Amino acid sequence: MHIATRGSQLALWQARTTQAALGDGHELLTVKSSGDLDRETELARFGRIGIFTAEVDRAVLDGRAAIGVHSMKDMTTTLQEGVVLAGCLPRGLVEDALITKHGGGLDDLEVGSRVGTGSMRRGSMVRAARRGLEVVPQRGNVNTRLAHVLEGDLDACLLARAGLERLGLAEHISEVLNVDRFLPAVGQGIVGITCREDDEATRALLESRLRDPEAWAAALAERAFLRGTNGGCNAPIAGHATVDDGAIHLRGRVLSLDGTQVLEGEARGGMSDAEALGATLADDLLSRGAGELVDQARRLTS
Repeated sequence: MHIATRGSQLALWQARTTQAALGDGHELLTVKSSGDLDRETELARFGRIGIFTAEVDRAVLDGRAAIGVHSMKDMTTTLQEGVVLAGCLPRGLVEDALITKHGGGLDDLEVGSRVGTGSMRRGSMVRAARRGLEVVPQRGNVNTRLAHVLEGDLDACLLARAGLERLGLAEHISEVLNVDRFLPAVGQGIVGITCREDDEATRALLESRLRDPEAWAAALAERAFLRGTNGGCNAPIAGHATVDDGAIHLRGRVLSLDGTQVLEGEARGGMSDAEALGATLADDLLSRGAGELVDQARRLTS
């Protein structure tokens, strides 16, 4: 069985971890995504086309691979026709991490400091947390983004803590940002696994061997929240679900681009109600004006 993946170090870590969980006899198929080929355009300006996932799932659809491995936070809420999300690995660390040139934390950055990120969510949260910082659009893999700071092009950047830990780069973290202050992206820290919708044997294999129950429930709740708010990479939206003893606690947040407006809410329920919880929380925030913030962000980045 072939496993489709992007070729970045982090994507290969995810694919090899999946490969190891499946056992012997499975090979990796590396593909280039449109996001890998175009490293200049800001992520928000791509829209919601799955720039890091579409080519991987296309390899699954055309039979070159049986499964595709993704960072769940990169996955669109509606997948390509014929592809389904069928499995996930146990969730890793969910926090955002700050890397600074001089080792200080977010509150230690001087006014005017340049902070890099490719995420609208992180950019809005930086603006909400600290006035007077310049948020700079940043592209490239983890090592490239780190180099922007270590070589002095930027004063700081924000990355997922999980990716830094998985690549053995945690020593560069200046501050692990508090989840309450920087609510994570939907799916952050989860590896998602797709297959063809009509491939019943592979679906059954993933469901039985590669579907961590708690990570799966959290992903369903968070993705339902994102889908309900009509969000994506071109809107500042955060969603994070925790699972404890069969109960889900889901938190959601929608921000304006400049960070001056923040709407948030929460929902609780059982694991079997994961998607309904996400939809309910989305409806709650939409009733309080979240749709206008999403539309505004989309207009400003189109």
